[in-house]
Amino acid sequence: MNRKLKSLLAMVCVLALTLAMSVCAFAADTVTEDEAANYKSAAETLISQIAGFSDEEIENYLAQDDAFTTATMESWKSVKDELGAYSSIVSQDVEKDGDVVTISTVAQFEKAKADVVLMLDLGQQMYTSMTYSVQYSLAANMQRAGMNTLMGIGIVFLMLLFLSFVIGLFKYIEKFQNVGKKKAAEEAPKAEEAPAPAIAQSEAADEDFADDLELVAVISAAIAAYENTSGDSFVVRSIKKSNKWHRA
Repeated sequence: MNRKLKSLLAMVCVLALTLAMSVCAFAADTVTEDEAANYKSAAETLISQIAGFSDEEIENYLAQDDAFTTATMESWKSVKDELGAYSSIVSQDVEKDGDVVTISTVAQFEKAKADVVLMLDLGQQMYTSMTYSVQYSLAANMQRAGMNTLMGIGIVFLMLLFLSFVIGLFKYIEKFQNVGKKKAAEEAPKAEEAPAPAIAQSEAADEDFADDLELVAVISAAIAAYENTSGDSFVVRSIKKSNKWHRA
């Protein structure tokens, strides 16, 4: 832990020295060779020191209330597993645009190369950002492109399956509609057959009238037998039952 602390203090000293020299060149539009060398050295120191941090140390720096430190650690944390241990510096370039100095570094790591961009604001006399991006090989880029293509095809295939399922449900909707129409057609004739009870009532009245005639004939025969007279002298009249329902 003491070694890491000493390394961090050394890094801070390098950055402070770089900023101090930058103040002297603040008014200049170009960067001198000495200034460029200092910028490159500061960037290399940062890259090598950050690459040596453990996961615990990275988490500790992420917990600090400093925008530059937390952003730098987040960028490194996102690529460190793909890069591995730091190896060397491949190339560096320094550019100045007004108050902003950009130090672009290509660093070689154990597993791949990375582009590291460090930005310095001379007006505020502080580093503003440091980002890492992995340089993928042609094979890696082809593999990533293939994976993206497969994912795209898979999504399209799933969408087609879903649309086919939805279209397949249309036939059931049509069946439900036909069932409703069939029920409506079956109920319509039943409504027209409603007057049938009136016909049945008329037939019942005729049967009652026939029963009355038979009853009168039997009574007439009984009276004739009792008085020893012929039943021919009796006049049979029809007895009609009054329909109380009709009176009401």
